[in-house]
Amino acid sequence: MIEFRLKIDSRITRMVSPLIRNSFSTTGKVTCPEFPYPEESDVELVDSWQSGLREEIAQDRLALARLLNDARFPHGYVVIEEDQAECVLRGLSELRFFIREHRLDSISDDELENGLSLSGLSKDIQSFYLAYLVLAEIQEGLIRSLT
Repeated sequence: MIEFRLKIDSRITRMVSPLIRNSFSTTGKVTCPEFPYPEESDVELVDSWQSGLREEIAQDRLALARLLNDARFPHGYVVIEEDQAECVLRGLSELRFFIREHRLDSISDDELENGLSLSGLSKDIQSFYLAYLVLAEIQEGLIRSLT
């Protein structure tokens, strides 16, 4: 079992938890694996590849859903089974990419990685930025736990 507490104030995690869950729900509606070679004529190969990837994505999303729906999560506690850590990491990456692409597209990658002032941002962008940071801290904590 992997268990740790986020360093972010639990008031922030309680505030962004519904936003994270909602974003997670939305990613399930828009995420669809695409075969990386559009000119591929072998239909069976493409179908097999997409089917396998959809199954992996479903496993990743299920593992992440367990974490996000845990009653301790909004209070800053991360609790997952150790054998689910890689699935959760991939699910978190998918969710962070989604938030980055759909909600934080006006912020540069450099600002996202190095930090920025919240004061000049709209409330909506502030909230998604904080959600993005919470997800990043979870990923970092899981990686530390696995090494």
